[in-house]
Amino acid sequence: MIIKCPIKKTATPEECIKCGKCLPKPIIYSLVSGKNHKRKFLKIPRIGVTYLVNPCLRKSYYQITEEVPIELEKLWIFSRGHAIHNFFQKDLPKKEVEVFLEKKFQLFKTIGYADAIHDNVLYEFKTINNLPNVPQNSHILQAQAYYSILPLEIKEKLLDIKLIYFSLSGIRVFNIPKRDISSLLEAKGTILAQAIKLGKPPRRQRSFLCDYCEYRDICEDRKNPSFNPEKIIFE
Repeated sequence: MIIKCPIKKTATPEECIKCGKCLPKPIIYSLVSGKNHKRKFLKIPRIGVTYLVNPCLRKSYYQITEEVPIELEKLWIFSRGHAIHNFFQKDLPKKEVEVFLEKKFQLFKTIGYADAIHDNVLYEFKTINNLPNVPQNSHILQAQAYYSILPLEIKEKLLDIKLIYFSLSGIRVFNIPKRDISSLLEAKGTILAQAIKLGKPPRRQRSFLCDYCEYRDICEDRKNPSFNPEKIIFE
């Protein structure tokens, strides 16, 4: 992980903790601790569900292959969301929270963690600034993706899918249709797996979201990508 630093542009987590000028060191340590994982590229890619439900596969490709500096403020947003998840998961049996799911397709495996499966209901939690009147499409697809890759014995018993938004102002619950989107996951995952193997990103999918994308410079050829499959040892 690379930290976006206002003093020296970028810093490693270790350098960020040692400096401690933006925030007190204990706070920085809490934000960056445990997040400096080494990336692995497997012969058969393991692609997270969130990458497959992203409306822009090109962004998903860059999220997997590139590393861009991240601001401490964004790490705080992630940490805050994680803390809220933990609050609502803490009283459930361990086997019912962060349930690991995996499904193998021809060219890749897709994996994910369902926030909770309790009393035959699948729960997906989202933290957000403002509660929406309708659920976001990518969040619906994410919940349905988890449903799609559930083991058959759990899937057959599942009664409902609930997408729950949390904000500082309240909680809002949406019931999501039980829909198997395995064919969509396979189609998008196949494109991503081939793109990673060849080192060629999927085609651009332009929208207003491009203005806020942290990969825009690479996507629009203003910055060279760092990923080169010829120099990667696939494990």
